[in-house]
Amino acid sequence: MNIELIFENAHEDASLEGFLDRVAGVCFELEGVDDAFMTVVITDDQGIRTLNRDMRDVDRVTDVLSFPTVSYPAGKTAGQCPKRVRREYDPALGKCNLGDCVIDLEQARRQAEEFGHSLMRELGYLTAHSAFHLMGYDHMEDGDKRVMREMEKRAMRVLSLWRGDGSMDYDVLFKRACEALDNSYAPYSHFKVGACILTEDGSMFSGCNFENASLGATICAERCAASCAIAAGKRRFAAIAIAGESAPAWPCGICRQVLREFSPLSMPVIVGQKGGEYRVLTLEELLPRSFGPEDLQGKGE
Repeated sequence: MNIELIFENAHEDASLEGFLDRVAGVCFELEGVDDAFMTVVITDDQGIRTLNRDMRDVDRVTDVLSFPTVSYPAGKTAGQCPKRVRREYDPALGKCNLGDCVIDLEQARRQAEEFGHSLMRELGYLTAHSAFHLMGYDHMEDGDKRVMREMEKRAMRVLSLWRGDGSMDYDVLFKRACEALDNSYAPYSHFKVGACILTEDGSMFSGCNFENASLGATICAERCAASCAIAAGKRRFAAIAIAGESAPAWPCGICRQVLREFSPLSMPVIVGQKGGEYRVLTLEELLPRSFGPEDLQGKGE
């Protein structure tokens, strides 16, 4: 785990932990910091206003606050200061504690509505923003701000949450999967599934399950979408959304292995029921201790 998630004056949402853990992990990986850890506190307007007043002498609501444990030299970040980061090693955690992130859930909801994207995307961005603060990045000066914003963009692209370059957020990808579901051919199981794959270049490819009287010739929605992407010359997947008509449709073992061939283990897998909520897990969570292309590198030489 990369985070400890704490809810203070906010309704607990178990689905957030895996998502925010993945966000923090991507940020740490981009910075090149191993064995890092941060605490994420989800609070409300009053909670963050109190912190602002007590810690910063600012009596107002903000979306996020960051409290780093490491003091970095001017112009340096965590990846350049491994010894300083290592001083914060917590033997109980087995990781280096970078500090605390406090997010106002009420303010995050308002901003998500204002910007026209999902609450998950807003929470993902605020967590990434704080993670980079905890690693020494800042935005007070124009030059520092450009560097920090570029790191945030990189993290959001990896997470398939960045929209500035034409890629899609989770809501859009899941909507495409629901649309693909309508074309499903499932006369035997009556279990209709749609999928949509986002590739690293921002392209999207949809697919649906189609059954066969022989049963064994049935193709799952995930492999249908993957086939369309591969036929178009795409070889790297960035995210996949899967929608079931009557229930959430988690990928079968074969589909998980097919996705493993073309995807990083950190790839988000977005699964839900059409017309309902969805959950987001990583491919690694769905396929732990997996076998992939890298395990065969050099074997044929």
